[in-house]
Amino acid sequence: MSESNQPTIFSRGFFPKLFATFFFVGYLPKAPGTWASAITALFLYFVWPPQWYIQFPLIFVVYIFGVWAAGRAEQYFGHDARKIVIDEVAGQMTALFMAPHFVLAYILGFLFFRIFDIVKPPPARQWESLRGGYGVVADDIAAGFYAAIVLNILLAIFNKWGVTYF
Repeated sequence: MSESNQPTIFSRGFFPKLFATFFFVGYLPKAPGTWASAITALFLYFVWPPQWYIQFPLIFVVYIFGVWAAGRAEQYFGHDARKIVIDEVAGQMTALFMAPHFVLAYILGFLFFRIFDIVKPPPARQWESLRGGYGVVADDIAAGFYAAIVLNILLAIFNKWGVTYF
């Protein structure tokens, strides 16, 4: 085989696998989706900019690349395989969109997202059946949206009652 015909990391799907598994977090043997969500929430706590006009495009970029990577990674791992966790990253980012920068808010955002990601209320469950990477990521965006709504309602109630959340 000539040097130009040698397989490369690009031809083996390295980058879709890298991104779809969130830098190989998806290879963890126990609860890779939960780990991806937890790492995302922790990372966002320290680097998430407070401006919506920065957060929203970042979520959109992760969504677009997530759909691409998940769709490509399905060729190697199967449809919505456990190793594909970029959908949890996009969903967790959505859940923490414009969340106040308090530890309790991020913990609740993480917990609510995991609950909605597992329960998958409509239309999240139906979106899961979309073809390719869209179905992998769309249901988690919906779960993140539900989590963000519940989080903000709960924080508004806390605020009305005068409860501080660190």
